[in-house]
Amino acid sequence: MSITSKTRKVLWAQSGNKCAICKSHLFSSNVMKKDLNIGEECHIVSKKKNGPRHRDGLSNYDLLDNLILLCRNHHKEIDALTGLYSESVIQNIKKSHEYWVQSTLET
Repeated sequence: MSITSKTRKVLWAQSGNKCAICKSHLFSSNVMKKDLNIGEECHIVSKKKNGPRHRDGLSNYDLLDNLILLCRNHHKEIDALTGLYSESVIQNIKKSHEYWVQSTLET
């Protein structure tokens, strides 16, 4: 399977177009008026058997609960430093970020 269009839209909306770690704006236009997308829809638990934080038993790895929106740098970091970025740590980062987005937009 792959990430559905609806799941993708919800992920970007709940993340406020920001990296969940550094809060960088992930989609913008540069000085040449070209659209730049530096956001990456990242799996918290990898689909791949030898991937970061993989575990068997998930029926669908592409659901919203298993995705976090990050900039390219932080995507690479969480996948390289799996001892620091466990599944539960990333879930907490995601929840905190989504709360920050919601509370920021409500003011």
